[in-house]
Amino acid sequence: MIDLFVQPEWSDALKNVLHALANQEPRPLIPAIGFFYNGRITEPELVDFIKNAPSHNNALIALRLALAEWDGSDKLNILDSDGVQTYPGTEQRRRAVIAALGLSTNAGDVINSCVPIHREGTVVISTDFEPWYDEARTKRGSMYWDDYKNYLHEVKNWPTDSITDLERSANKIVERLADPTRPEIKQTKGLVVGYVQSGKTANFTGVIAKAIDAGYRLVVVMTGTIEILRAQTQRRIDMELMGVENVLAGQDPKDPDVAKGLDYQNDEDWINDRFVRHTERALNQPGVARIRRVTTHGSDYKSLPQGMSQLRYERHDRTKPLNAEENLFHTDAYVVVVKKNQAPLKKLIKDLKPLRNMLDELPALVIDDESDLASVNTKDPKKSTARTTINNLITEILEIVPRAQYVGYTATPFANVFIDPDDVRDLFPSNFVLSLPRPKDYMGVQEFHDIEPDWEARKKTVATSNELAYVRSLQGDPDSDQARRTSELARALDAWVLSGAIKKFREAHPEVGQPREYRHHTMLVHEHTSNATHSEAADLVESLWGKGKFTSSAGLARLKALFDSDFHPVMLARKDGAVPGTFDDLKPYVAAAYAEMTSAGTVPVLVVNSDKSIQDQQEALDFDAGKVWRVLVGGTKLSRGFTVEGLTISYFRRKAGQADTLMQAGRWFGFRDGYRDLVRLYIRRDETVDLYEAFEALLLDEEAFRDELAKYEGLDEEGKPIVEPWQIPPLVSQHLPWLRPTARNKMFNAVIAARASVGSFHQLSSIPPRSAKGENQSNLVNVIIPLLAKTTSAVDLPYVADGVRSVQPAKIGLISAEEFLSYFDRHTWHPDYASVIEPLRKFIASAMGKKRIVDWAIIWPQRKTDAGRRLWISELGLEAPVFKRARRSAPRIDFTGENKRNILAAEPIPEGLPVPVLGQSKTRGVVVISLVADIANDNENVDIGRSDVVGLMSLRVPDESVRNKRDLIQYTVVAADQANEIVVDGRRS
Repeated sequence: MIDLFVQPEWSDALKNVLHALANQEPRPLIPAIGFFYNGRITEPELVDFIKNAPSHNNALIALRLALAEWDGSDKLNILDSDGVQTYPGTEQRRRAVIAALGLSTNAGDVINSCVPIHREGTVVISTDFEPWYDEARTKRGSMYWDDYKNYLHEVKNWPTDSITDLERSANKIVERLADPTRPEIKQTKGLVVGYVQSGKTANFTGVIAKAIDAGYRLVVVMTGTIEILRAQTQRRIDMELMGVENVLAGQDPKDPDVAKGLDYQNDEDWINDRFVRHTERALNQPGVARIRRVTTHGSDYKSLPQGMSQLRYERHDRTKPLNAEENLFHTDAYVVVVKKNQAPLKKLIKDLKPLRNMLDELPALVIDDESDLASVNTKDPKKSTARTTINNLITEILEIVPRAQYVGYTATPFANVFIDPDDVRDLFPSNFVLSLPRPKDYMGVQEFHDIEPDWEARKKTVATSNELAYVRSLQGDPDSDQARRTSELARALDAWVLSGAIKKFREAHPEVGQPREYRHHTMLVHEHTSNATHSEAADLVESLWGKGKFTSSAGLARLKALFDSDFHPVMLARKDGAVPGTFDDLKPYVAAAYAEMTSAGTVPVLVVNSDKSIQDQQEALDFDAGKVWRVLVGGTKLSRGFTVEGLTISYFRRKAGQADTLMQAGRWFGFRDGYRDLVRLYIRRDETVDLYEAFEALLLDEEAFRDELAKYEGLDEEGKPIVEPWQIPPLVSQHLPWLRPTARNKMFNAVIAARASVGSFHQLSSIPPRSAKGENQSNLVNVIIPLLAKTTSAVDLPYVADGVRSVQPAKIGLISAEEFLSYFDRHTWHPDYASVIEPLRKFIASAMGKKRIVDWAIIWPQRKTDAGRRLWISELGLEAPVFKRARRSAPRIDFTGENKRNILAAEPIPEGLPVPVLGQSKTRGVVVISLVADIANDNENVDIGRSDVVGLMSLRVPDESVRNKRDLIQYTVVAADQANEIVVDGRRS
């Protein structure tokens, strides 16, 4: 039992050994422990420790970190028992590590069960770069990174896998920046793509730590456009990177005058010693830079003397440039956290200009958070050489500081990859685009939406359906139906009170590994961006709060009904903490939650907007100063980049005009440790506006973008990148044809000439619009039905989904490659889909000529039962199943995706594995065809005719049709006079 665990005397020795070994090849572990311990231990003792040590034990943490390094390193020479080099993230590598540690297979099994193999999740599309960082990080020290990593482990309780992912992605970013000591000036530009509220700040904090350790001496962090986000970012960097010593800057905090001017004198984390400490001894080591804060938690950048007058870079050796090692590692680093607003950026530029000669030698790092907001130049270069204001200011900073390295961070990357790559002054990520792995325990689109559900095989319940568990529909226009709006908002408010009571219950009944305190508990009301609407909504919430009488018999009766019908079933199905047996068990905690909510007044409502008159009359929203149990009403300030801590109930009616704006408003995505089962999203869903579906489409596009990048990362057989950043725009435009960049000036002269679908299905769902009945019926008669006629055998195709084995009934058949291509050429597609079809067709024809595609399997999925809609097809002589698939709303030109089970069941064919009836072949592709109803507001109970049915194809070429990575995708160049404008989402940028 963990509760009875006794720390062995040699555990510190184990920790020290693992720290020492982690960055080199593994060596026999037990003798090394004995040497450090000056005693003898046995393998059974080590195994017993690994089995029983609590997860937060420092030696066990060191083991996880060391194994993660060995698992994932592509630099170490870790050989298997036959002397063959092993590959990162493989079982072969882990077996070789266990053997190199001198441990038995039994010990290895225990280790593997406690510390699973860590597999890389970061994806990088990059140009070639000069390697320098591997040597630099060992030679130049790593104090700031080491202290940050320890802080994440010991204070924030991050899991080892998350820290490992962060370290690896930070390494991949820093190694692509210029070596700060290189004699020649080199500026790089990159983009990091994360998820909404998913830890991007933690990533760039790690990058800053590593950059300062490596020699960067000026860091400019540009946050969004609002002060609360800038202040939130400043505090994170102060607390987790700069640390107590650099915040105090040599001042005595006990001095009353000093204490009065401190940023964090009333901050609970400062008071409770939760800011990182480096120790004066470590900061006084040779080569370690002190960090000077140029901005503070309460103040954006100000002009001299408060600002850059502090900037003093002394040359230790005046005969050498500032960035020579002899000088660079005797200087301090300066960090500026600034909003992307005109005033502070202009002040920064004004103060930098007089230092220009020195800045030519200064290694600098510019982090652009929310880099698709304000940073991108949206002016048409054909009409004007002027740039948008913020874009012009950022590019001016990069000109003033020529050694500055620019790294943008965003969750919505399309605006960034569609910047003109030929405009060298602009911010196109010309050196790298890095996609961060999806964090562990993150609640994103996959947790709020039912992605490709198989409801024929599974019953839809709160246990199986994310929509049923977390999403509650709002109906109608609030302006025209005030009574409904009031009723729905009152129910959401009840949910906030009830979930707060459950948190109080969980505080009193903590489970192992769960929070013992819920510091913040918030509800978001987001209906509009106008201040007037916020005031009206806040008034309504205040009125409902006053009428709620939550601790009265009537209020408790409402909460009981909501507990029984909604929260209790979901908690039982998706438990994330202690669950009250009945509402009576919870009832005493309602009053405790109510008291927390009203601790600063009678009504727990905060309006968060730019209206100064409102802000002056209420408490400030400050998650850092203490507990926040409040209902937050606002718009823009509660969207872009700002983390709403403790968010449990979201009431969302806003309809944003732009896709990225809508996506960034999704504050309900994030980490919800200890209350995932309590999260509720109240969102408008009706025939006029379905915001839930809009979010799903947008976020799936972002997921697809990451998946697309993953296919083409890495190097070909000649060591050259398969795809470079400047080739991403046509890749995106082909993958998402509704997002149509063509060209602006010389932009997108690169177009895709040929592209394979190896390893994944190409879902060809962009057929002519519904209005083009004749073309769609011609496709049905001349292509789809003749192909379905080739499926002469009925089979059950096995597949595995979410670890469950099942079968998919289908009709299957074969067709020669030549005959399939003739049908393929007869098919008519949406006019904007040519850029997808033509490269795919070229690859297929080329592979046929090389005899790498000989035939195709046609898979026609059938229903598992006799139920469901069917239509008589006379040419086939049978009633065919007709499935429900939705056309995407304009400007989309496609349908929703093929059912996941149909894809999984067909995958063995192109992989060259045996399948029933067909056997196996390395030269066989597969086509999955489904008949679907193409009608508005489709309901499977609605009668349909033949003219309402279309056929949709999903295709995958045989894996063996690609013999080298360069065959995956091939680009060509069009003439400059063919270039047009960029068109995104139907709007010209």
